Amino acid sequence: MKSYEILKGYVEKINKDENLKKETKGMKVFQFKNDLGESYYLQFKDDGSAELIMGEHASPTVVLTAKEEDLAAIIDGSMDGTKAFFMGKLKIKGDPFLAQKLVNVVKKLK
Repeated sequence: MKSYEILKGYVEKINKDENLKKETKGMKVFQFKNDLGESYYLQFKDDGSAELIMGEHASPTVVLTAKEEDLAAIIDGSMDGTKAFFMGKLKIKGDPFLAQKLVNVVKKLK
């Protein structure tokens, strides 16, 4: 699962960078679902550190759903997340502004 592996690398970067942790503080839980039936979530702790966990979270703040190839492209930055949303390639359930905040953090991690 390419999207998971990309995010896993980003989590390592976030957890090593105090400035990034300040930006991610309070971002809560992002659930990712792809067309292959796979789910994982990115959870931010109170100190801004992150963890990536396979499976479903009981109450995610934002749920992002897309085809695996599109999800990977959005996460690695080769596809614009906002454009993907308006083209119907990305579905967002929950706070779209928080999803945009995640996109802004991801841009710094590339």
